Amino acid sequence: MKLRHIFTIMVVLICMLASACNLVLPIATYLIPPATASMTASPEPTISNTMLVRIHLVTSSDWTNLFLVSGATWLSHELISADEPASTADIQAGQFALNQPINRAEAGESVGMIAEVLLAAPLSEGPLAFRIERGDIGSAQVEFSRQAGAEWVVVRTINWDGVTGDGQNAHNIELSFAELFGEVSLPTATPQVLELKPVEPVIGMPQGTDGYPWWNDSIFYEIFVRSFYDSNTDGIGDFNGITQRLDYLNDGDPNTSTDLGVTGIWLMPIFPSPSYHGYDVLDYSGVNADYGTMADFTNLLSEAHKRGIRVIIDLVLNHTSDQHPWFQMAADPNSPFHDWYIWSDTNPGYLGPWGEQVWHPLNGRYYYGVFSARMPDLNFRNPDVTAEMEKVAKHWLDLGVDGFRLDGAKHIIEEGSIQANSASTHAWWKGFRTFYKQINPQAMTVGEIWDTTAINSAYLQGDEFDLAFDFYLAGLTIQAINEGKAKTATDQLQLSYASVPPLQFATFLTNHDQDRLMSQLGNDPRKVKAAASLLLTAPGTPFIYYGEEIGMQGQKPDQQIRAPMQWSAGTSAGFSTVPPWQTLGPDWSHSDVSLEDGDPESILSHYRALIQARNQHAALRVGDLTMATTGNDALYGILRVSQQEAVLVLVNLSGEPVTNYALNVSQSSLAKRSYTPLTILGEGEFAPLSTGSSGGVSGYVPVAEIPPYATFIFQLQQTVP
Repeated sequence: MKLRHIFTIMVVLICMLASACNLVLPIATYLIPPATASMTASPEPTISNTMLVRIHLVTSSDWTNLFLVSGATWLSHELISADEPASTADIQAGQFALNQPINRAEAGESVGMIAEVLLAAPLSEGPLAFRIERGDIGSAQVEFSRQAGAEWVVVRTINWDGVTGDGQNAHNIELSFAELFGEVSLPTATPQVLELKPVEPVIGMPQGTDGYPWWNDSIFYEIFVRSFYDSNTDGIGDFNGITQRLDYLNDGDPNTSTDLGVTGIWLMPIFPSPSYHGYDVLDYSGVNADYGTMADFTNLLSEAHKRGIRVIIDLVLNHTSDQHPWFQMAADPNSPFHDWYIWSDTNPGYLGPWGEQVWHPLNGRYYYGVFSARMPDLNFRNPDVTAEMEKVAKHWLDLGVDGFRLDGAKHIIEEGSIQANSASTHAWWKGFRTFYKQINPQAMTVGEIWDTTAINSAYLQGDEFDLAFDFYLAGLTIQAINEGKAKTATDQLQLSYASVPPLQFATFLTNHDQDRLMSQLGNDPRKVKAAASLLLTAPGTPFIYYGEEIGMQGQKPDQQIRAPMQWSAGTSAGFSTVPPWQTLGPDWSHSDVSLEDGDPESILSHYRALIQARNQHAALRVGDLTMATTGNDALYGILRVSQQEAVLVLVNLSGEPVTNYALNVSQSSLAKRSYTPLTILGEGEFAPLSTGSSGGVSGYVPVAEIPPYATFIFQLQQTVP
């Protein structure tokens, strides 16, 4: 406002000088309207009035322009905010231009922009003329506001949806001098009552929000079928057991909070296999008889879909079992299946990526198997192998699965001693993507690429996988909590976020190949809850390993981290009525679903609250990511802003209260406003937040103390128009 006062004084001095010297001031500069329009502007008298006006332009058309035609001079302007989906949100002297992609306009979507404009009006105090032009689709709204004290007061709102048939759809607006330059008083104050509200909640099967695919609206739950629930008292989990427990995962009713709320399931291998884990496949078209029949599986699919849960399956393409009929026949050099695997007359002599033996002897020759002798690698240089595996993918997609987790994905094609991430591997996945997307464009793939962020991201540029698991982020998240150092997690999160197309990575904490989360975090439930908070408020598509939500313990060997799910304190932890296939976890007697179900402070309750929050708030699913510096090593802070919502997340990663902190953000996609923080998770009274013109935040302290391992999630609601 100081600049405006200085400018006013200068204008008055110039006017006085001109009058004294009997000079004629130049005629006020007018906007030149677009070539499609024709109008005549009259010269204006000497300028003597200035006013700062806020203009809010909203359109559901593909293009909209707003012009100042006459009655004032446009001196300066500042863009306050513009909606991210706008393809153009531009201001030049005297003209607004606001455009959006035509497909958004055809879908009825809107975009907006807000600017503050300094206008100068002549002494004659005549009316001011503006004009709107827009495309044939939708409508436009212009809101003019004046400042009264610390508040902006709307003086006129104009809506225009007319179609004139000339492609310009012009509409003239006339505002009186008094509206923009006369006295304005504050409206009668009424207490502003703000309530927490869901924003674009997930209801039923996730469809995608703000233009993102369905998997960015989803939360997946990884299940080892053998260990989830035994429905037929043989000590082994099965398809029908999962079906019977679906209501625990998601009961299909968004109004309930007693289910976990996940919207996706990843089933570990379900194919016939000689091993307990199933990663050595005997038959790609069938299901493991231990788990039930194909009819049982398709019933599970159907019941999951009814509840809004999609199902993806583990697809092991890299290798088969050494007992697979293909490999049994391939041992004969004259067999047509011989070239389906990789052979050498002599041992090439090099070891594998982990220093393991990869060339295995058989009948005087050697075959290649990167994981073990029991898992010979398929030869994907052979087009017959590719064609067969495409048939496999089509078979399962036709049955109704929603996508695949791709096991050992970086090892598909070796180039000599280059046994991972070869150029040939990337090329093969590009071809596979083209194939399965033709069958079902909505099918999703998530790759297992246990590697650096840079290598991982190379698979995620839109032509190979939809997602890939971010192992580095998972490991550093756990490390950050154990160390109480938020920067360890935020640095990697920022790198992961910036390395891939927006939101296209899979986040998790642990999986079936790693010690369980509770065991890695020193059996401290508070740390487990903090880890869950980081996972379920971050960008990306989160995956939860079964039992993680109740704090199950377990350390390698692998069978002990894949132990039966702990449902109750009864026989076999409620997993079965007979002794289970694998010994129960070490904590089975005091950690189970029934014990935690009614405890509001339990790990299970925390997971439910976080998942419910993510499902109800678009910003937690598809919001962008801005890091907040906190001035305290233990305090984690991020800002998520979607098209319709802003959310601030704070998590204390230490066992001590945090009192010495302040939040700072250099810039963000928040509009310049004052905001009231309403708690999605957490309790207390919290200070309002104000942002600068670039969405920056300086020295914000929402609450005096953040308790040990506490999580606060705030919905930021605007308090100033």
